[in-house]
Amino acid sequence: MTNKFETGQNMPNNNKKNGKEQPQRNTDEIVVEEKEKDKIEKKTAKEYYDFQAKEKYWQNFWEREKVYEFDPNSPKPLFTIDTPPPTISGPLHLGHIYSYTQAEVISRFKRMAGLNVRYPFGLDNNGLPTERLVEKEKGIRGRSSDLAQFTKTCLEVTEHYRHIYEELWKSIGLGVDWRLEYSTISPEVQKISQIAFKELFDKGLIYKKESPALFCTECQTSVAQAEVEYKEKDSVFYDLKFKMEDGRPLTISTTRPELLPACVAVFVHPDDERYKTYIGEKIITPLGNSVEIIADEKVSIEKGTGVVMCCTYGDETDASWVKKYSLPEKVILDKNGLFLNSAVEELRNKNIKQGREEIINLLQEKKSLLGSKPIKHDVGVHERCGTPIEILSTPQWFVKLLDAKNNLLEMGEKINWHPPHMRKRFEEWVKNLKWDWCISRERFYGTPIPAFSCDKCDTISVAEESEMPIDPKKSIERPCKMCDDGKLLPEKDVLDTWFTSSLTPDINAASQYNGNIGNKMLPMSMRPQAHDIIRTWAVYTMLMSHYKHNDIPWKELMISGHILLRKGEKISKKTGGGKLKPEEMIATYSADATRYAMCGASLGRDAYYDEGEVEKGKKLITKLYNAGKLVLGNLDRFKFDFDKKNLEPIDKWIILKSQIAASEMADAFNNYEFGKARQIFEDFFWREYCDNYLEIIKGRVRSTSVDDETKRQSAQYALYQSFLNILKMSSPFVPHIAEEVYHGNFGEGAEKSFISDAGSGIFLQHESSKSIHLLGWPTTWEELKSDSDQILGSSSYVLEIISKVRQYKTQNKIKMVAPVSIKIMCSADLQNQLSGYIDDLKNVTKAESIVFEQIDDKENVEQNKLKVEINHN
Repeated sequence: MTNKFETGQNMPNNNKKNGKEQPQRNTDEIVVEEKEKDKIEKKTAKEYYDFQAKEKYWQNFWEREKVYEFDPNSPKPLFTIDTPPPTISGPLHLGHIYSYTQAEVISRFKRMAGLNVRYPFGLDNNGLPTERLVEKEKGIRGRSSDLAQFTKTCLEVTEHYRHIYEELWKSIGLGVDWRLEYSTISPEVQKISQIAFKELFDKGLIYKKESPALFCTECQTSVAQAEVEYKEKDSVFYDLKFKMEDGRPLTISTTRPELLPACVAVFVHPDDERYKTYIGEKIITPLGNSVEIIADEKVSIEKGTGVVMCCTYGDETDASWVKKYSLPEKVILDKNGLFLNSAVEELRNKNIKQGREEIINLLQEKKSLLGSKPIKHDVGVHERCGTPIEILSTPQWFVKLLDAKNNLLEMGEKINWHPPHMRKRFEEWVKNLKWDWCISRERFYGTPIPAFSCDKCDTISVAEESEMPIDPKKSIERPCKMCDDGKLLPEKDVLDTWFTSSLTPDINAASQYNGNIGNKMLPMSMRPQAHDIIRTWAVYTMLMSHYKHNDIPWKELMISGHILLRKGEKISKKTGGGKLKPEEMIATYSADATRYAMCGASLGRDAYYDEGEVEKGKKLITKLYNAGKLVLGNLDRFKFDFDKKNLEPIDKWIILKSQIAASEMADAFNNYEFGKARQIFEDFFWREYCDNYLEIIKGRVRSTSVDDETKRQSAQYALYQSFLNILKMSSPFVPHIAEEVYHGNFGEGAEKSFISDAGSGIFLQHESSKSIHLLGWPTTWEELKSDSDQILGSSSYVLEIISKVRQYKTQNKIKMVAPVSIKIMCSADLQNQLSGYIDDLKNVTKAESIVFEQIDDKENVEQNKLKVEINHN
């Protein structure tokens, strides 16, 4: 039985990568063989690699050996990470594992790439989110509790969650220096926050003013523009009949008829031909109040009737019109969302829903309700509780944000955004900012605003830096220095938690473990964060860095996406975290498999959870274990000082390919493309290393012939070098199994124990590091780089021949172990290139003989084509 194959002709091959054919296997045989192999590998790995015990072992080892401890005196270039401090507002969920793992993978690569990585961790455990958690869990309300006792309860709850958070982060294998942990409620951080407040106040960048502010009636506090989410909700458009002073009717459509008592003007578009003659005239509301008709371009001609009423306050546009046209303010809602001071007595003490019903009834009685129709529209709600936002005029503290919009945009251009399109999202938000940043919160548990106001002259005084951290409510009575008989009243509000979080670069720079580098850390190297808080954490940190340091806060921004429960809905604390509990996933599948699954998507992209990705991680762990067992089990009498000049051609090829893969992965990692780096690793490890190289050299590395000793040592040397590179390349994704195999010893007597005593594993005997994670990233040897074209070219022909033999056996339903004879027809030059591969070709193809036949066909010679004839008796 004979088949002839010619390069590029009559060879259907579905196993291609980058346009090149890869070795094929008998399909039926592969299915059976792979199933059996998978059963054996899983059994072997499960029997000897108990991930629950081993992962915990290595986590303790890393901490005990200070593997990730930051050294401020290291001569290596700094790489500082501004880690997002998770808010203590409930249990962590898979979304946290998703984004934090992606950033941590980058940090591991940077450490191996020769940088001095400073990887801290923090906890955002102050402010409204934590208060709401305490209120929910303890069944209490901050506003009706003793302040001291409520604060004590908040501290107890946050300390409880701190331990839970830390245990989860350690269980997933985060390479963090836990000495650098900080808490936003700690006295040290409160002091940093209050000093920043004073610094900006003294510069005139913080001010207090009674003005319309976004307000949550549920949380009883003002909120910043960035804390408002827009949700599509069912509503009703009501058509109300207004009248001109001469009796002409004019219809106005609104979704907020309950605000009619606060109507202070009516607006139309200046280009709307229907209403040009009305501009400047007076119009009577259904409640009998006379207001002016004003023209403004913010009015939508197409929406409703094109006529809108301006109430204090229905939305942000109303607030801007009141300010722009100096309109009067009618306050009809209190902080509880109840009506007061309204000309309509029926509304008093009613909530908004009740008030709407009352006003509709009243309008019907007056025959001023002309019609209604159901609609869906976006409603601004508080991101923390989902309550529709109102606009109330209250005294609040603000940081000047609108004045710095151009500065922020310029800073955005100096920062490297990953992925780049996230900068566009940042720019759109900044350009559309309408409010200064409201930083005061009428809450209880947080960093106190360190200020006092005179009860006589209203002079504001900020505490001295030497007094900080300070709670003005607990300080002694102070006289006013600006007037004779006034006394200073303490500020009762606390700072928005984002105010403190916006200072994380300064918090990191102030750590006692920084040695003498201090502010040399600024700007920091990288900030990882999710895309939904670009408008808050990124913008506010950039603003504070601009005001405090006149510089960018970090050089690079790594923006992650979300894990989705269903279309458009991220896994979050608010949605309950979904059914996928990270603790259960780690206990069931392992930390490494979970980590591996988190790195399958592209940076910045939202992705659905895919259990198949976890299975890929589990399969990789098993394969690394068993490949390690095969490699290390065949390094008996290994010579570390083997002369590279004596390497067999295919051994040079696998070392070079591992180094090329590492180089391509490094490029991907440096661009924060961890998903691409993972794919490069998978392609090399599974296809080129396991499917090809290990199969090719099995016979040679196990040879006991004295004549084959040098060739055996060549295979051992290549196995050692290439597999060490594989462990390095896999370690950012699966750090536990990589460490396990690095420390492994499969020599005689070690069959039952993968972890050997310190120093006895073969890698530990020859490498300079106690941990795989402290080794350098693989680099390309110069002696291989100079011959890379020849090495890669010749080896590609060898793989092609193997592919043809496998295809031949597949088509003819011959077992892969069946002997064949091979005739290779090629040019003399190609025959010379292939001469060093003959023994390996015989081993892997089970060829009893391989003969060459020189061809002189000009076209084939010029194109270095070969033909293969295979025979099986």
